[in-house]
Parts: sequence; structure tokens; C-alpha cells
Amino acid sequence: MNKKLLIALVCIIIAAAGYFLFGQKPAAEKSADSSSEYRDTIIFATNTDILTLDPQIQNDTTTEQVVRMLYNNLLKFDDEGNIVGDLAEEWGPSEDGLTWTVKLRQGVKFHNGKEMTAADVKATFERAMHAKAGGLRTTEIIKMFKSVDAPDKYTVTITTDKPYGPMEALLCNLSLAVMDAEFINKYGLDLGSKTEAENGTGPYKIASWTKDDEVVIKRFGDYFDGPAFTQKIVVKPIPEAASRVIALENGEVDVISNISANDLATLEEHESIKVMKVPTISQRLFRFGCNDPIISKTKVRQAIIYAIDRQAIIDSLFAGTVYPSTAPLAPVTWGYTNLGEIKRDTEKSKQLLKEAGYPDGFETKIVTCERYMKGTQMAEVLASQLAEVGIKAKIEVWEWSALSASWDGVKKEDFDQPIFVMGSGPSMRDADGGLRGLYTTSESGLNDRNYGFYSNAEADRLIYAGMSETNKEKRAELYAEAEKILYLDDPAAFWLFDMYGMCAMSGKVEGVKVSAINNITFERARVKN
Repeated sequence: MNKKLLIALVCIIIAAAGYFLFGQKPAAEKSADSSSEYRDTIIFATNTDILTLDPQIQNDTTTEQVVRMLYNNLLKFDDEGNIVGDLAEEWGPSEDGLTWTVKLRQGVKFHNGKEMTAADVKATFERAMHAKAGGLRTTEIIKMFKSVDAPDKYTVTITTDKPYGPMEALLCNLSLAVMDAEFINKYGLDLGSKTEAENGTGPYKIASWTKDDEVVIKRFGDYFDGPAFTQKIVVKPIPEAASRVIALENGEVDVISNISANDLATLEEHESIKVMKVPTISQRLFRFGCNDPIISKTKVRQAIIYAIDRQAIIDSLFAGTVYPSTAPLAPVTWGYTNLGEIKRDTEKSKQLLKEAGYPDGFETKIVTCERYMKGTQMAEVLASQLAEVGIKAKIEVWEWSALSASWDGVKKEDFDQPIFVMGSGPSMRDADGGLRGLYTTSESGLNDRNYGFYSNAEADRLIYAGMSETNKEKRAELYAEAEKILYLDDPAAFWLFDMYGMCAMSGKVEGVKVSAINNITFERARVKN
């Protein structure tokens, strides 16, 4: 036998022996969810159930992080915060800045196997553009859209009434995730209300949703960016923070969110648990109901913001999980301006109350909710601090479903929340998403997104000018002026703190991501056996 042939034959025999003795592939080449190494399921415990599967309705963190794994946007933020293509391959504005042309990635499949095309993008955007007031949360944020067209199968054009500076950031916003045109026609505003009404392009698709018990999403094998590493993600609502920690320690769940200050130190010292912590867009504030005859007065609101000791609230309730706010936007949001921490000044507060016509204070109420961590305790501390300057605040604790419903399309005369808890943070990571709509005068007369009926003509002018400005330096200057009005000169709220995005997980978990938009996602996550 030829010597070279003999050597080759021996090599084949040795390789074959290794194949049968030691497995089909070296460890480094095994599939991400190999049954011998990794589990097929990750169990993720949150504080609440999701509320919808509709990208244009979702408006809370838990819902957003689930829906984000079901759908894709035209553009997205990468891990460093840069804007990159998602469903889009190329994009850019016309010379006059009024028309953006987007070239789509070809061959992208929806979960039912249908190819995603420009017609789906057009239908998605037009659904929000033509919704009635109060119908969809997305309508307000794209009010500048005049038309959306699909000149060919893989091209979309978006025409605005004026140049729109943050278009690229807007197209990253989950509210503009691309939906199936056929599902939009079939389900209308019921799209996302049940499992059969979900059809996205994301790495996961919905498997089941048992309300207040669990959501199960399963890997979509035809995902254009490659299959997710783990077959199933089970999202379980466990309202009590302590119960989530116990479930993690006992191995009942793999990952938990909404970590309390009480548990953070313990978890960080735990040998078999890892904690991830990143600054995010998220803020906690208490809005003013400016339809209230007393709260409507600027000096009253200024008196309140100086009556609050933010650091005392942080130290007593949230140590290590948050840091004091310094603006109506968090530092990771583009357009943020550092206006400094507002330090407590009770003498200044009392003087402002006197100038407002309330030298002896007044009676009001604080509306809060336990869906926001330590919502009742926060309100109790605030009421105590306000009492020291003569403001007597009664506390009302609402269920989240009732509170969120009370913020949708309500008339001024029907709104009765002089001071109310809220979370905020623009998923588009731009000042336009964090200010416009939320703090600009409502054109409909309803609290569509301006939940507290705040209105300041100069703030309106600056925010809308920032929306239409394409020069980043000029935009930043406009937003800096607007933020000063909202934060100090004519307060729309009192901002307490900015929040870290956190999750704790078993030491066996790999690849979980926590983003600056406070989403925990699992596309490249897996759990060792």
C-alpha cells in the first residue's frame, strides 16, 4: 500500500475513534443549547405580568423586554449605544431633510413564515398615524409623519412635515417595531391581546401566555440574525422582591429583575449568584396634576420640589440601586443637561408657599402604586417631608391596572391626581422621546401622554424646535433651556432618582444582557446543566 495512503487511512481511523469516544464535536463547536451542556429553558422572574404583546401599546418595562424579543425595528442601538441597522440595511434623508429613504434587509421572515416587506412597514406606521386619540400610545410620537410609502418591495420612504432631527433614534423605538400588515388588518387594536394575535420577526415567538402566571416564548428557528441560544424563556411574575430572591437562591428561577436595596448587598456577596448593574434611561418621579387649582400654580410646585429630601429617600429605601436625578432626563439619554441635584431647602419652600398665597400650607393627595418598587413607602416619606412645610398630603394606593387606565385619554375635569407616582425613560434614548408629548401641551385636551396636563408655552416652543432641528449642537441648546423650565422654573414634576438596570442570576447563566434602556434580553443567553 502507498505510504501516504496508509498514513491518511490511520488518521481517518483515529478521528473516527475520537468521534465515537468523545462526542461528535469538540466542546468549542457544540451547538449553543447542546442538551449535554445547557438547559433548553431559562426561567426569568419579574415583578409584574406583561400587559400586551402590541408594540404600539406597550409602555412598561416588563412588557417591553418581552415584546422586544418578539419584534424588530428598522434600526437599533448596539451594545455601545451606536445606531445600527436591524431590519434596514441602508437609510438616509433627502437634501431638504423631509424624506427618509430606507432600504430593507431581504429574506426576513415573520414567525408564520411570511416574508417581511415594505408593505408591512407602511402598514405598521400608518396604523399609528391614523389611530384615534387615546387609541395607541405611538400616535403622538410620530405626529410629524405626513406619509409613509413603499415604492418597491424592499424600499420605504417616510415624509415628515418638517425636518426631524432624531429620526434614527425614533426608528429604534420599540413602538415602531414592524408588524405584519395582514395581522394589523385582521386584529386591529386587538393585535397583541392574545397569543394568536402576535406575529413578529424577532428571535423568539410567543408560545403561551397565562395571565398573572407565566409567559412562554420559544426560539424562532428562521430568525434572520441566527437562532437564539436557548429554546424557551419562561417569564414568571413574582410580585414580592424577597420571594424573587428566595426563588433564585433555591434554583426555582434562573434570573430575577427589580432587585430591592435590601437584597442587593446579600446577592452581591452570594458565591453562586451574579449581579449585573448598568446606568439606564429610567427615572422615578412624581408628576403634578396641573389641572388641580392649587398645584397649577408655579410657586406651589416650586415649593414642593424644595421641600423634598431626595437623598434621604435614596438612603433609606434604595441605597445602591439608584442615584439622585439632576435633570428631567437621565445621563445616558441624548440631550441630557446636568442641572444639578435639588437640595432640600425648607425655608425657601415656606417662602414660596407664602408668595403663592398659602402661608399655612394646604391639603392635597399623593397617588401611588406598589407596581413601582416601594411605592407606598416613598409616598409616606414624601408626605412626612411635605408636612414639615405645612402641606398635608393624604395617600391613595391604587392597583396598577386602575392607575395606568386613569392616564389614558382622560379629560381634565375627570382627573384627580394632584401628585402621582410615575416612571419615565425614552426607549429612543433621545430628548425628543423623553420630553415631547409628556410635557408639551395636549392638542386633544386629553392626557394622551401628558398625563398631568402640564402646559408651558415656552417649553412647547423649545421642545418642538428641538424636534425639527437637524444640527445636534443647536438641538442640545434648545433642550437644555426646555429642561431648565421643566425641572426648576415651572416644574412639571419632581424627579427623585435615576435608576440602574439590574438583574441577578445563577452563576450557571451566561450571555444575559442588560441594556441602557433597562431591558433584560436573552438572545445569546444559556444556562449550564
